[in-house]
Amino acid sequence: MMLRQVTRLIIALMLVPTWLAGADQDLVGAEFDSKSWPGQVSSAQMRNLEPRTRELEEAIQAEDEARILSAVDAVKEGLGDFVGVPESRPEYGSPIDDSTPDLERVTALWLASYERMKDRHGWDTASLRNAKFQEGSRLRVSLRHARAYLQSYEAGLEPADEFQGHARSGFDYIVGAQSSQNGVFGYPYHLGGPGLKQQAAQIVQRALKSGHPLEEMVENGWVINVYNMGGGGLQFDNGMCGIGLLYAYAVSADERYLNAARRAGDWAAEQNLVGNWNYNCFSGHLLARLYRVTGEQRYLNAAHTKFELGVLPGLMENGRWVDPHNAKIQYHSVMVRSLIDYYLALEQAEDDSAEPIKAKIEVALDNVSEQITSYGASNFYELLSLDALCLGLMTFGHRNNWERAVNVNVNYLADHAVSELEARGMPMTETIANYLLYRASVADSVVKAREILPKLGLGN
Repeated sequence: MMLRQVTRLIIALMLVPTWLAGADQDLVGAEFDSKSWPGQVSSAQMRNLEPRTRELEEAIQAEDEARILSAVDAVKEGLGDFVGVPESRPEYGSPIDDSTPDLERVTALWLASYERMKDRHGWDTASLRNAKFQEGSRLRVSLRHARAYLQSYEAGLEPADEFQGHARSGFDYIVGAQSSQNGVFGYPYHLGGPGLKQQAAQIVQRALKSGHPLEEMVENGWVINVYNMGGGGLQFDNGMCGIGLLYAYAVSADERYLNAARRAGDWAAEQNLVGNWNYNCFSGHLLARLYRVTGEQRYLNAAHTKFELGVLPGLMENGRWVDPHNAKIQYHSVMVRSLIDYYLALEQAEDDSAEPIKAKIEVALDNVSEQITSYGASNFYELLSLDALCLGLMTFGHRNNWERAVNVNVNYLADHAVSELEARGMPMTETIANYLLYRASVADSVVKAREILPKLGLGN
């Protein structure tokens, strides 16, 4: 074992400088300042990019690594100055306060949000399981609430029984929404629904016109199959639900949660890679976590394909994803979060590629940290960067710049954003529960960290 560890260290020392050698010294750049944001890619440039993006999508679907890398280079060349620039104007909160947040105050705000949201969760307001249409929220929303309550319970917050009970109600609801046909966690189906529900209904309508029967696409009001017409979007909710259920299983030892996550993972493993890096990452994340829980090599093999061909080719040396869509802070954050689980799966498998993956994650977290500490908190309705940064700190240990970015996020949420959320009747950003768990499990108690982190898939 000692020889293997030394070999891995040598490989890491050889590869990390190579990864960083071409990286921009200024990880952020003026294009992330909302005042100097250069705008969206023009229509003319988009037309010129179409053959290159189509080639990239085809290469990804063909799982041809050399062709993928060549196509990424072509897309970068076509994007020019818009490489890694978010497709919409970034919005930041000010002032920027990177002092350590008042934990007692943040906890009180979260508990007040919990009281405000009682009886308003997806599992409280959902349609019947055998409904023709689902009028409630998407499963990812219920998952975020259930996971946050389980994290609150794990962080030792009171009322502990209520947090545990609400979490179980949420996860039980999610299990009940799983397709009996293929194991996927789908979209809510509603022909007259707004926004994403309408988009999902339109996808179903296109598939119907192509001759696919409705019963193969919709079950109990959930869209469970869109064939090749949905762009891979079903992987989003499916991956999130499966990952959350594995956390619930780790805390409760309820085999129903593990079995449901397995079915979702088996569905994910069969999905073709798509051109959107973040869709691939949700399936990869679930598969990596399944390997960590079960030790079954087939899950790690499938996760390897998702990440190595469907996520990592889009990650540049400066820690940003190449395309404007995935350059947005929320998608950047979810992919970093998923890569952490992939890294830990590789570590568990004693795979030598773990250290190079770690180096890439660290650069990506450095990038998002610099963005936050330079310009302020962003995406405060979700604060997905808070999730990624807390998981990074739990996994790799203290980094001053990551900690400062966490503080900026939490202080802005507590001092400014929460009042707007309250006025709109919205919950405090659920990722704050991960922050509270981080503070409880790592910053304040090494002993408790050893109990909690394995349940999150962090550490052995």
